[in-house]
Amino acid sequence: CQDDSYGENCTYHCGNCKWAGCDNINGYCPHKRCSIGWKGLKCDIPCPAGSYGENCERRCGHCKAFGCNRTSGECINTLCTAGWTGQKCDRECQYNSYGENCTNHCGNCKWAGCDNINGHCLYKQCSIGWKGQKCDTPCPDGSYGEGCAKRCGHCKDPGCNKTNGDCINASCSAGWKGQKCDRACASGHYGENCARLCGHCKDFGCNRTNGNCLTTLCSAGWKGQKCDKACAIHSYGENCAHQCGNCIQSTCDRINGNCADNECSAGWRGQRCDTECDRGTYGINCSKYCNNCVNESCDHLNGICQISGSCKAGYYGPQCSEVCVSGRFGTNCIDTCSGCLNEDCEPFSGNCTQDGCRNGYTGYRCHLRGTASLNNGESKSTIVGGIIGAILAVIAISLIGIFIFRKRTKGLSTPKRDTHFRNDVKESCNPELENISSTNNMYANGTLPVNLYRNTELKDTSNVYSNTEANNAFSEYNIAVGNLPSIATIKRKNNAFKREYSMLPKGSNFPHLEGEREENRHKNRFLTTFPYDHSRVKLEMYDDSTDYINANYIKNYSKDKAYIATQGPKKITLSDFWQMIWQENVDTIVMVTKLMEGEKKKCEQYWPESTYKQLVIDKFTLKSLVEKENTIYTYRCIQLSCKNTNRTVHHFHFTKWPDHDVPDKTDLVNFYRKVKSTPTNLSGPMVVHCSAGIGRTGTFLALDALYEHGKTTGFVNIMEYTHMMRQDRMNMIQTVVSIKHYRCSGFVNIMEYTHMMRQDRMNMIQTVEQYATVYDVLVEAFTVPQYAIPRQDFLNMLDSRLIEREYQKLQDLKPVTEANKFQAGKRKENVPKNAVQIILPHDYYRPYLMSYGRSSNDYINAVKIPSFTDGTNIFVTQYPLLNTIGDFWSLVYDNDCRTIVILEEINEDVPVIPSDSDHKISNDNFIISRNSQNVSLQDGVKVSLRHKNKKEERPITVFVYNDWEDNNPIPNSTKTMVDFLEIVSTTTRADHESIVVICRDGCTRSGIFVTLKLVLEKMETDDEVDIFQVSRRIQTRRPQFLSTIVSCEH
Repeated sequence: CQDDSYGENCTYHCGNCKWAGCDNINGYCPHKRCSIGWKGLKCDIPCPAGSYGENCERRCGHCKAFGCNRTSGECINTLCTAGWTGQKCDRECQYNSYGENCTNHCGNCKWAGCDNINGHCLYKQCSIGWKGQKCDTPCPDGSYGEGCAKRCGHCKDPGCNKTNGDCINASCSAGWKGQKCDRACASGHYGENCARLCGHCKDFGCNRTNGNCLTTLCSAGWKGQKCDKACAIHSYGENCAHQCGNCIQSTCDRINGNCADNECSAGWRGQRCDTECDRGTYGINCSKYCNNCVNESCDHLNGICQISGSCKAGYYGPQCSEVCVSGRFGTNCIDTCSGCLNEDCEPFSGNCTQDGCRNGYTGYRCHLRGTASLNNGESKSTIVGGIIGAILAVIAISLIGIFIFRKRTKGLSTPKRDTHFRNDVKESCNPELENISSTNNMYANGTLPVNLYRNTELKDTSNVYSNTEANNAFSEYNIAVGNLPSIATIKRKNNAFKREYSMLPKGSNFPHLEGEREENRHKNRFLTTFPYDHSRVKLEMYDDSTDYINANYIKNYSKDKAYIATQGPKKITLSDFWQMIWQENVDTIVMVTKLMEGEKKKCEQYWPESTYKQLVIDKFTLKSLVEKENTIYTYRCIQLSCKNTNRTVHHFHFTKWPDHDVPDKTDLVNFYRKVKSTPTNLSGPMVVHCSAGIGRTGTFLALDALYEHGKTTGFVNIMEYTHMMRQDRMNMIQTVVSIKHYRCSGFVNIMEYTHMMRQDRMNMIQTVEQYATVYDVLVEAFTVPQYAIPRQDFLNMLDSRLIEREYQKLQDLKPVTEANKFQAGKRKENVPKNAVQIILPHDYYRPYLMSYGRSSNDYINAVKIPSFTDGTNIFVTQYPLLNTIGDFWSLVYDNDCRTIVILEEINEDVPVIPSDSDHKISNDNFIISRNSQNVSLQDGVKVSLRHKNKKEERPITVFVYNDWEDNNPIPNSTKTMVDFLEIVSTTTRADHESIVVICRDGCTRSGIFVTLKLVLEKMETDDEVDIFQVSRRIQTRRPQFLSTIVSCEH
């Protein structure tokens, strides 16, 4: 049989063999291989449904209905069952599709794709803003977030964004504000977006919805439901309930009722012109007197005597202002002096003038009839009687005067007292503290009473404030700002900071997948600190870049993206860092770490090396326009350029904050005020970073957020904000020691804000010490006023009242240091080394001698004060005693001081320097010789200090100021002191080395000199005069500095 036939007479055709014909006898295909689509020994059986290919060995895909082509495997009707795609329906739906032919897109699943058949999300979790098994149902109106579990704020139509809850049209219903319209209007605001200010409501503010005052009581000078209508011109006071007094223009001050310029209508006096003229006065401003009325009693309006016709002798008329006409005298001028010659007599007494009596009349008033001439006896008796009568009259008048004087004096010395006292007026801002007699009673049970922290509850039937933040879980940690200093002290004693800090969420509490991706891990400075995905900053991508940077947006109480907390840039992230600065419109960067701390690199330098030197980083060009170094910080003004567009960035670098530790609270607040006082132009968030971007960064952010919130609303919450930061970036504020401008109605809640931060970034505020420091710096910020005066305004603003206020505030804030902080100065062996036993060095601020001799130790009565400019120190010490001259020169040598300032006459019994070049001073380790004989104020005295063992010799310049008398608390002349300061400053600026300042007790004169020197240094750096902060700075080292107002005035 031929190849294609077999069997008897070759009558059968071969089947669908693959390689060649079939066996000519039985028709079997060779090698048992069939063509595609057939099977069987003879390959004459077509593939059954569901199979295809050679020998029908392959299974059809997930074809719908009619199966697949037995040859190619392609589905006959090109339709696949749910979950499959392709011509053969043998490929599963891709990651984001499902259903028949994979024509349906997966919903908004959170972690991965969906089931390829039914579209259900694999992990049953939806992305923010969606819900349902397929996560394809948007949140219904009024809800948003994961699982649509969050309620939208009080947005106006059309509601809020389903993802982040922001109101779509950025418009809030009346009484609410914020991007989500979920924050009630702050006190003093109401209406849509809280854009309107409350009127002048008296006590509890206004309804945040309509602005009506809650108590219907207006502050003085206002009226109406909203208390926004000024009093009419004739009324004043609360609710305009009082009528103006008798002001000359009929108008008064609408608040207090005082008449303008204190001008009253006739008959009235006082600031409100509501008090009648005093007895005896009348007219405008009671400036006229009615002395001629009997009893000085007249109408206070027009001066008419109150008893008609009751003028004193010699006067007549309605106001008794007319003197009797010639020939008349007495009360109302009713008597005549007809017995006097020419009828001429005095109008008051009626006594005849020098012309004498008419014939036939006698007596002083010539009213007695008699002979014209009297005999001698009659004359003598008349004279004697007249003298006696006159004496009796004088005595009577004197007794009456004494009686009246004593009565009036008694009335003045024992005025009538108002015995009615208001029970609702108290000096304290928190009425709950009034009945607490002592801290021992307050904390007898070892716990802090909750009502010290809670806001006073107000029963409000309108329920206007039912959803305010005061009702949140942290409200019990509210602290009245006025009580913050005392409560911070109590918390420290009771170890409350540690307990509170332990309650905060720690570690990772939200997804941070982007930070852990393999391609991003090398961009993280620390392998345990990642940005949360929901709040991370996403970079705009170009070329082959990614959108990742280890940074988070951090909210404050008024803005969701108020700050950016980030790590210190690495070399490979410099471009990313400046990309973030550019795209986020940032113009303020706060850096709170050094580049190197110990042997560890904390941050890569990302700014130019020096002023006007350019640095090119990728597409950005940086030029440092200004660089000013301060003792505690460096300020840089950087020009940032990209694509021919220039921006100005202010860079504030705080250099006195150790990692995992806390800075000096005064230094940090002064630095913070410098940051806040610098004007900026862009609208972007403030960028703050340390090394990891959580500990020191969180502490600084808490200070800013809580202080600004406290100023605006009257209360701050430190714990809440730390929590908020940690929601955006892990571990923000790292230690317990890491906040004060009094507002009587204010509260703070540190715990609440810490919690808020930790919702944005993990572990914000990293240690319990940093957490406690937030309390300390807020106390400093709220209680210590800002007395700095711009340089150009100083002379105009200087007056005695300012000096008195600053001096009194210095006394109020003067540090009270425990006795155990002066242990070195109190040791038995050191007591003889102190010139004054009540002026001792603080153990923390005293210098420790290293090259002391065999007969001494490391103690000297001196304190170290840092300068403001070049990192040098001023060592202030007492004039050496005979037994401390060696210690003094050890101080000079150990600290490489090349300038000595002596503010006393040189004591010949205790020579600090040799008297001439022929003499030397020698002690255990040093020899001091004099190089110059003649001394000028400009050049000073040149001496050499030689170490005996090391054979090293150092030149020293000694300046002696002699224009200061012994008993004078201040120098004799301000001019000579200023000239002396300039000479010393010129020398020290050139050498960049520390100096030693000496006076008799190491305090009185030195305090004035050091203050002046530091004030001038700070003025050159900051262009402002800040005597107050300089004084506080040196008083922390030695509290006795500037102890009198005379020294402050000087």
